[in-house]
Amino acid sequence: MIKQRKTGKFIFLNIITLGIYGLFFWTKWTNDLNKICDGDDKDSGHYILVFLLDIFSFGIYSFVWNYQMAERMYQKAKDYNITLKHGGMFVMIWRILPIVSSVYKIKYFNKLAAAYNTTVEAAPAEEVVEETVEAAE
Repeated sequence: MIKQRKTGKFIFLNIITLGIYGLFFWTKWTNDLNKICDGDDKDSGHYILVFLLDIFSFGIYSFVWNYQMAERMYQKAKDYNITLKHGGMFVMIWRILPIVSSVYKIKYFNKLAAAYNTTVEAAPAEEVVEETVEAAE
């Protein structure tokens, strides 16, 4: 089960800890997004690597990463029968105001997490039924 994120909590703790909470938040978020989007062959690396690449590219890599993550969620939403209003380009443009792009990424992630959790919760019941039928045969 993937935990949904609270936008207000993220913003508050990120400000209070001067961005340190954001490193932990996005690391966990990226790991969970990799679980949600399993099978799309676009696994994102560790967020610390993203952070370092962003420093060395003078902030350019964060735009690329934001585009990739938002576009990945947008594409995967179709598999969960969810419609997300915006794709990667929208979120990347809003990266100019990081809080806005973060709000959209968290909002879209929460929609996918809810769909993923219902899919995962439904899957074990189906497997038990199939195992019971196979054992009866």
